[in-house]
Amino acid sequence: MQDFSQLIKPHLNQELIDDRLWQGSPGEMERAAAVLFPFYWKQGEPWVLLTQRNADLRHHSGQVSFPGGGYEQQDKNIKHTAYRETHEEIGIPREHIQLWGLLDAVTSISGFHVTPFVGEVLDLSRLEIDKNEVDRAFGVPFAFFQNPKNRVKHKVKTPVGDRHYYVFDYNGDVIWGLTAQIIVQLVDRLRKSS
Repeated sequence: MQDFSQLIKPHLNQELIDDRLWQGSPGEMERAAAVLFPFYWKQGEPWVLLTQRNADLRHHSGQVSFPGGGYEQQDKNIKHTAYRETHEEIGIPREHIQLWGLLDAVTSISGFHVTPFVGEVLDLSRLEIDKNEVDRAFGVPFAFFQNPKNRVKHKVKTPVGDRHYYVFDYNGDVIWGLTAQIIVQLVDRLRKSS
């Protein structure tokens, strides 16, 4: 995974994001969120760990997503949000995550300003799924996302004009919305450099 991380890191943002997001200023953080884009090693290849959200959740129920969620007052900063939410949802503690950098923030349809942190999960041996938030966790080979044939672009008409979004279908698991948008951001950064 060391060589793979060296391939990915140059394409990630390394600089600090907005100081207010790092400090977690009350009022400005009410719609802030973070996710972890977690890689792990399987069968000699980099895989991406994803979750399927509980069908009873208020936001994005049943959807495939990265571990993550909204900033809370006890969070030291937005990076801490990604660590805390990953631990709460799938039981991976901070010490088993090695962050490589982050991608550009994206805004969800529910109005959250989401910062995606990219890194490696060092130990998957004791996943603990919080069934209140997550139905299951599963992996997808990163090469699947890198294959342009697996990316389907859709167009939808909105009051502000046409919008495009991407969909991946991996063995019946449909990955779309914010999660697909974040994946496409990383894949496109890598492709532009090669």
